[in-house]
Amino acid sequence: MARRGQKAAYYSVRKDSQRAANRTLTLAFFTLVLAGGMLGASFVVPRDGLFVSPLPTPTQALALVQVPTHTPTPQPTSTSVPTKTPSPTQAPTPTTKATPIPEPTSVLATPVVTAAQQSPLPTPGPAAPNKRLTLLAITPGVDANGQPLAASTTFSAGVASVYVFFDFRDVPPSALLRHSWFRNGGLSYFFSQRFPSQDANGTTFVQWSARGGFRPGLYEVRVQLGGVPQFVANFEVK
Repeated sequence: MARRGQKAAYYSVRKDSQRAANRTLTLAFFTLVLAGGMLGASFVVPRDGLFVSPLPTPTQALALVQVPTHTPTPQPTSTSVPTKTPSPTQAPTPTTKATPIPEPTSVLATPVVTAAQQSPLPTPGPAAPNKRLTLLAITPGVDANGQPLAASTTFSAGVASVYVFFDFRDVPPSALLRHSWFRNGGLSYFFSQRFPSQDANGTTFVQWSARGGFRPGLYEVRVQLGGVPQFVANFEVK
């Protein structure tokens, strides 16, 4: 009997607990439904109790249509930044330098000019007593009469011979004549001989036939008579 009484008390307590739990669940359910309803009403009813404004009148609709729907593209003005022009100093500087040709000791002689083409000097000075030879022409050849042929101061590379014509006056018999040939400032050839002419006045020449032809460069022919410098003949071979 005591055990049956204990079971009855146990079932009675459990039944009361289930009823309390059911009431709690029911109350929670209704609370959840009420909260959901209030949340849905907040999306329908305007905030702060304000009413939705009525639809715009036709006049207002017309005004809305007249409002442009796009933003006009700004036109360029005169305040635009000008294009930068590159400075001439930005050009690249060459890295290689040309090798200068050695300067000759005298200027190139000019071609032969006849007496008719020469303009007379107003006050010619007296010639030096020891200057007996005067440069006449530089040529690559001699004609059948022993006269200069194609006088010039510029010749092509490989030319076989070069002749230097000059006038002479009052040359003593058997005077020593010396001619030295320089290329780019360096001595290439020289020759000494007794003056070939028996006359005291006239025209003659000295010449050099370079082995293998003349190479490109600046040439000088220095002529002396009896150890006294007379003239320098300059020409160029290209």
